[in-house]
Amino acid sequence: MNSHFIQEASEACFNGCCASPFSSHSVSEKPEELEFSVITTGASFLTRDKKFTSQESLPRLRASFYDLVTAFPDYLQTNQADHLRSTDYQNLSSSPHVFGQQQPLFSYSQFRQISELESNLNPPFLTLYCKQVSSGKELISFSSEEETQFQSRMRRRITGFMNLDESEYHMILTQDRSSAFKIVAELYSFKTNPNLLTVYNYEDEAVEEMIRISEKKGVKPESAEFLWPSTEIHSEKLKRRITRSKRRGKKTGLFVFPLQSLVTGASYSYSWLSLAHENEWHVLLDTSALSSKDMETLGLSLFQPDFLICSFTEVLGQDNPSGFSCLFVKKSSSPALSEEPTNPANVTAVKAEPAWKWKTEYPEDNDEITPVDHEDHKAASTSGSAIVEIESSSVEIEEDKAMIEFRGLDDADSLGLILISRRSKSLTLWLIRALMTLQHPGTHQKEMPLVKIYGPKTKLSRGPSISFNIFDWQGEKVDPLMVERLAEREKIGLRCAYLHKIRIGNKRRSEEAMSLRLSVVSVSLGFMTNFEDVFKVWEFVSRFLDADFVEKEKWRKKALDKHK
Repeated sequence: MNSHFIQEASEACFNGCCASPFSSHSVSEKPEELEFSVITTGASFLTRDKKFTSQESLPRLRASFYDLVTAFPDYLQTNQADHLRSTDYQNLSSSPHVFGQQQPLFSYSQFRQISELESNLNPPFLTLYCKQVSSGKELISFSSEEETQFQSRMRRRITGFMNLDESEYHMILTQDRSSAFKIVAELYSFKTNPNLLTVYNYEDEAVEEMIRISEKKGVKPESAEFLWPSTEIHSEKLKRRITRSKRRGKKTGLFVFPLQSLVTGASYSYSWLSLAHENEWHVLLDTSALSSKDMETLGLSLFQPDFLICSFTEVLGQDNPSGFSCLFVKKSSSPALSEEPTNPANVTAVKAEPAWKWKTEYPEDNDEITPVDHEDHKAASTSGSAIVEIESSSVEIEEDKAMIEFRGLDDADSLGLILISRRSKSLTLWLIRALMTLQHPGTHQKEMPLVKIYGPKTKLSRGPSISFNIFDWQGEKVDPLMVERLAEREKIGLRCAYLHKIRIGNKRRSEEAMSLRLSVVSVSLGFMTNFEDVFKVWEFVSRFLDADFVEKEKWRKKALDKHK
């Protein structure tokens, strides 16, 4: 692509006034074509092996944006998303927070609705009310029978979005993602299917709780192992574990599988689902790390997992106290949820109603059905939240006048899978390469990179999550918890996570290999993330090139820890 054209187009795109040329690209364009365009462009500082040794040496925002579209010219095809953000999500640009970690992803018009309705309806607009159940049959019965019109609309919207056949799956609302895992762990028939096999290259609180519950039932859980430093699945070993039980004529169990790592962005093949089913495992598919359009285009009609957990954090926000997740249970697999729970408090059926309906129909002293404690739920939830658009400001509104609005899902639909994917990959790969340009001042004989990336670095199939660590000028790792705290101070959504089950050493001889557990910094991009967001992350990380800054913050952390 002509560099003069790129410069003109990038200026227009940067200012948000360029008409979208997206329609000129074929939807059937192959990923390899995007990869070719990335490799063959040579004007970018990223491809010239440029190094930056101080925050002051970094190029400015506009120059860096020009670098982005030089290295990834297809990003220019995604300015429709920038236009949507500037018009309907202008609250994101006016907020000091990056990646929306501190607030729900509501549109500007929805914020105005909140303001108008606050005098009559105190948020949250959705009230989740829950009932403790004692069996899988009761759980499904409570979730699917006697639906109100409002609940029926919600179920159809979510089921339709996931492209699931209502005749084949039950949809169960849960208080949050962890609750969905607890329900399956408590009710799954481990007595007759005594195995649990998980595929996570990081420590996940919800999965760890499932493991703890299964251990109390006498199960010895197993996990896939992952290669270093790609953090991809150790394929040979996982295949042996999946096929072992059938080969030996033994019983199988529950195979818990995400299509993507929420921390490193490593993506995994659908073929593992098929292999597990062929070997008579029940499959729980976790879609929490996927973007909205990825979830919508899952090949569920082909692979049909027995259980499916989905969270809409990206498009519905994660901090609103109305948050919930969904657990789908294949109707033919529901008999597998047959055990009596060891802790009945973990098995809670949830339904949602508009807040006004709760106030009029469900008194607060009802012992059988209780509303969720929103303050506790807000602190614990890792799931999405929904906002209800009320067509009248009166609390006397009738039920058929209320509708649930998933504005984020609608906006994701309007952008489409190709545009969102192209945009996400461009921003993710640019940030990875930009982080790798940061280097401590030193001799030319010995490079001292500031950042070490874990997981896939250049694969276009990777997800929009990046894990890395920062190292000081002496080569010592900077505590990821300290990085998380400093990023939070700057209103940037980085977080500390832990990689585990990483296999280092001889691939064949297990006695020469060891399993690694490593604390890392992680960042995840969403479908409304723009270039300014990733630039701020790069700019923040570059501060650690300043040795005085790092030492001062280390002493400050020690002082704070001492007084705890």
